[in-house]
Amino acid sequence: MRHRKAVYLLLLSLLTFEVSAQEVITGLLRNKQVSEARTSGLTVKSSAAEEPVAIPFFDDFSKDTVFPSTSRWSDIQVFINNTYSVSQPSLGIATLDCLDESGNLYDGALQAVFAADRLTSRAIDLAYLPSDSIFLSFLFEAGGIADMPETNDSLTLSFWAPGEEKWYSIWQAQGGPANGFRRVIVPITDPRFLLTGFRFMFTGYASLAGVVSEPSQAGNADQWNLDHILLDKGRSVHDTVIHDVALTLPQRSLVKEYEAMPWRHFRQAYLSAMSPSAPIHYRNNDTIVRNVTRHVTITDMSNGVVVRDFDAGASNAPPLNNVTYEAPLLYTYNTTSSPDTAQFKVTVYILTDDFDRKQNDTMRYIQRFSDYFAIDDGTAEAGYGINGQGSRNAMVALRFRSFIPDSVTGLRICFNDAFENANQRGFEIMVWADDNGKPGVLLSSSDGPTALPGTGINGFVTYEFDKPVRVTDNFWIGWRQDSEKFLNAGLDLNTAHAGRQYFMLSGIWQESQAPGTVMMRPVMKGSGSPTSSDNGTLINDLYSIYPNPAEDYVTIVPSEDAPEDFTIDVISMSGIRIMSADRTDRTDLSRLAPGSYFIIVRDRNGRPLSLLRVLKVN
Repeated sequence: MRHRKAVYLLLLSLLTFEVSAQEVITGLLRNKQVSEARTSGLTVKSSAAEEPVAIPFFDDFSKDTVFPSTSRWSDIQVFINNTYSVSQPSLGIATLDCLDESGNLYDGALQAVFAADRLTSRAIDLAYLPSDSIFLSFLFEAGGIADMPETNDSLTLSFWAPGEEKWYSIWQAQGGPANGFRRVIVPITDPRFLLTGFRFMFTGYASLAGVVSEPSQAGNADQWNLDHILLDKGRSVHDTVIHDVALTLPQRSLVKEYEAMPWRHFRQAYLSAMSPSAPIHYRNNDTIVRNVTRHVTITDMSNGVVVRDFDAGASNAPPLNNVTYEAPLLYTYNTTSSPDTAQFKVTVYILTDDFDRKQNDTMRYIQRFSDYFAIDDGTAEAGYGINGQGSRNAMVALRFRSFIPDSVTGLRICFNDAFENANQRGFEIMVWADDNGKPGVLLSSSDGPTALPGTGINGFVTYEFDKPVRVTDNFWIGWRQDSEKFLNAGLDLNTAHAGRQYFMLSGIWQESQAPGTVMMRPVMKGSGSPTSSDNGTLINDLYSIYPNPAEDYVTIVPSEDAPEDFTIDVISMSGIRIMSADRTDRTDLSRLAPGSYFIIVRDRNGRPLSLLRVLKVN
């Protein structure tokens, strides 16, 4: 018989039927990254027939993968990532949680303490004497950015005695409040372990929070993070220094507001949208000052050409210190490959001493420009929604900014898997105008979608509006739920919403208190393959242009409701501004080469009013 899954709440206390409506945050029922990687056919071979691993045995989990390396580990239950902590000593950690090697909540997950993830070494050749000073050291962290294990939960370390074929419990850490990673070093002197075939194993013991009445909130809990595991001889209890400088936090977007945005929008606003610097996060784990040189390379992925390559200077990193260096970025993305989409690979690396480990000195990030805006980083660490009495018709909204007049054709929303599909309920998708930093007038809504988890690695599903919704400047997207049941949308805990996320209960908009950003994105019409009407008007009908096609001159005519005082920008199909002009009876385009161009009509304050397309034929 299947056990009913339980839930932890990061933000609020446990719920019952009587609790009034409120924001709720839960753990994931399923890790899509693990599930997708597992379906690729990875299997773990038995280590019994393989040669024992020689010491030194070391892993800092800096390899770009989802599972631990099968050359060192005999199981794949832990999740290798760089997103479940903000204090990792180097990029890459191993997270033990309540999700199995397929990325699903363990069938045996209960409110009582149970054995969840394990990380077990392969057989090791440890045929040494006690005088050889064998020590095992590692770093561990309780909770990270996710759920803190309770005091009855624990992380344990066990040793395998090959001659007895028996596990012995050696060390244990209890759950409870903690701050960052802590170091442990354990001597191995007992002859029963100093044999060929020795193994060691970490086990996370978890106890899911109290069972609640709403199954769509069931999810993961009680995370433990591991890093820098080293087993070697000739050590002492004082051998705790990591002689390494390493990159730490993930690389993020070099666009100020967004992880991804439409290419046409970026090319219109690149001077203000591009970040003036590229943050580089690294840590000197050593106890002495280390000199570090920073380097950044940007590659246009459409043709493989390096478009920017520069040293970001060198400086001394203080011992046992985290460093964030803002490398001056005198560059804006540009490509001639497509008027609609673009991708760039940003590679950040550091140069250190020859004896320094190099595996954790390079980090890559893909900057995407497509047909949507994204604030989130694409990975959910938790679930978010509104639940409780009075939450019927509750709304959730996220603010975006359109740099040119455009239309929202749909929303891409990441809904998490829920126990027995409990969150697959109807809701409305919505777009609001902005009202002094809050959702204002409802511009449009569409009925009918059901909250479905996506099949891709990031789990997004596109829900389309009945008709495109015209937007300019700031606008809000979101949903209205049809019931008092929790919808369980993905929550990116690594991206603060910075006042851009609101929810409505009882007719009042309130700023979200969630420690992250709900994963939903507006899909834009003007950024894909825009279509124009016969008079050349694109997106709206405030202005028309004639003749079109044109030879040397065109006339831009305002509609009855459009401002008559305006300026124009002429934009190439690759997004580059060619010329600007004030309104005249006839706009001179004679100096333009034949081809298609966009014309952005703006008011005297620079606010975009309309986007036109014209064909220059002579």
